[in-house]
Amino acid sequence: MMNKAARPVPKRHHYVSQILLRQFRGMANGKEGISQIEVVDGRIIDPKPSRSMGFEWHMFRHKGDLMEELWQEVEGPMGDVFRILAEGKPEDVQLQKTAVTDFIALHFARSLETKRIHRDSYERIERQTRANREMQLKLANLRYPMLNLEFATSVLDSMSETVLEPIQAQESSGAPLQEFVESAFARTRKQLSKYSLSLRPATTGTEYLLGDCPAIGVDRGMNPRRRPPLSEAKVLIMPLSTQYAAVVYPRSAEDPAFSVDASDHGEIRAINHGQIAQSQKRVFYRPGSGHETTVRNYLELEQV
Repeated sequence: MMNKAARPVPKRHHYVSQILLRQFRGMANGKEGISQIEVVDGRIIDPKPSRSMGFEWHMFRHKGDLMEELWQEVEGPMGDVFRILAEGKPEDVQLQKTAVTDFIALHFARSLETKRIHRDSYERIERQTRANREMQLKLANLRYPMLNLEFATSVLDSMSETVLEPIQAQESSGAPLQEFVESAFARTRKQLSKYSLSLRPATTGTEYLLGDCPAIGVDRGMNPRRRPPLSEAKVLIMPLSTQYAAVVYPRSAEDPAFSVDASDHGEIRAINHGQIAQSQKRVFYRPGSGHETTVRNYLELEQV
């Protein structure tokens, strides 16, 4: 019996689920798509289908296919949630609470922000290792006893490379990032199982947009530009569609009423500002919603 051919590793790894992105689609120039705007320079990108946005090529080089299978398991039950919301029955979403909190946990862990945190941690270790002359001298003296190596710069530098070489090899394989994200997902999923869930409908004439790190955390100081660790977050918020956002918070706390922006006068606008503030690359929204103006105004970008 012939062995089945190995499934190819997915090339596109979505950090925003396609099933979530599809909730923000609309018609533009006779075609269905989702609008995008760059948060750095305000460049507007023509509407595209969900498969063509919210991804990185080979974001997970290590066990990428297994990671995708895990995400699909979490995303699958959300089909019922989105159907319930489309029917205008947000109260029934409580019956699907586990599916929603798992979905939020997935996006809290599998995000550009998590990748940035991991990258910054690795770069900090590398800088500290290269700058630690005391450690390098000890290693050099162990390797070359009886020699005075205190001022042997090239030898000391080689000690840094010796220490960093296995770390660099691991980082290049992608294994540390994969393990970091998988661990973050497991911890967040467990924590959110103890949280309460509320659904915030958009008021008439407003709608939600979606950032590229959609599970935003808001800290106790209400600073929307910093995603705090889960332990420091007052709430986690994630828009589920143009009309509903999910808010999860500790069961011991009251359903929070808040604004994440001192200049804001409405919760919908405040949540949208948080999505923009914590995005790293792009913001997604329904074509025709006018949210390109929302993004430009908040980021103080020149209007087009």
